[in-house]
Amino acid sequence: MNKIKIIMEKEFDEFLKNKLLLGSTILIPLLFVVIASGLLLGVTYFPDLNNQDDLQMYLKLLPNASEMSAQEVMLMIFSKGLLTFFMMIPAIIPMMISSYSIIGEKKNRTLEPLLAAPISVYDILIGKTLASIIPALIMTYVAATLFIIVVTVGTYSIVNKFLFLDPMWFIGLFVLAPLLAFMGVLLTIIISSRVNDPRSAQQISVVIILPIMGLFISQMTGLFLLDIKIIAIVTAVALLADIGILVLGKELFDREEILTRWT
Repeated sequence: MNKIKIIMEKEFDEFLKNKLLLGSTILIPLLFVVIASGLLLGVTYFPDLNNQDDLQMYLKLLPNASEMSAQEVMLMIFSKGLLTFFMMIPAIIPMMISSYSIIGEKKNRTLEPLLAAPISVYDILIGKTLASIIPALIMTYVAATLFIIVVTVGTYSIVNKFLFLDPMWFIGLFVLAPLLAFMGVLLTIIISSRVNDPRSAQQISVVIILPIMGLFISQMTGLFLLDIKIIAIVTAVALLADIGILVLGKELFDREEILTRWT
């Protein structure tokens, strides 16, 4: 545990020194807040702009939709759909940070001493992973909190209900988000250790975002609506994938091969 803590402290120190990375970690989630808040407040205060065909399509997805106003229907759909939108934050930010974990260290010639030290592969993987996940989750929760406050203040007087008292948001933020962050970081670190060109690791790792984007777009186009059953299945799959990737990572993260390949 002490070795993991040492690795994490080193990673945090380097993260705080990298102004571009630190700024991106702060600004990207805030951009998500602006976009998501704009969407929900837009359907609230400009209901005449809501497409009637879209409204009819969404009516089929919500139980008891016939008892709701058009504004309530759109708000319920968007509030559920935007959960997957926010799940992109814990996928994107950790991959940005972790790409500097291996790739940045290689460029700065600080990777070789770490790999040559008497530290296990698991210690390296876990230490670097946690150091990438923690800032990402902090910003995810900050962004989600700001979003919920802004939307609640802006919509409660109109619909007279709290939109985010939904078990899906709790599961998404406190269970699925950490699992997605863990997955993204591990994949980035593992791929970084196997490719000759470090930039290709960043490009390959982005594929984890595509399924999340697919879920978001599918909901916004009315294909289906996320419910507790679906998010429970997605969470279980993410957990199993994380376990598998961690085990696989130990086998693929060959320190001697990395030193040979990248020197």
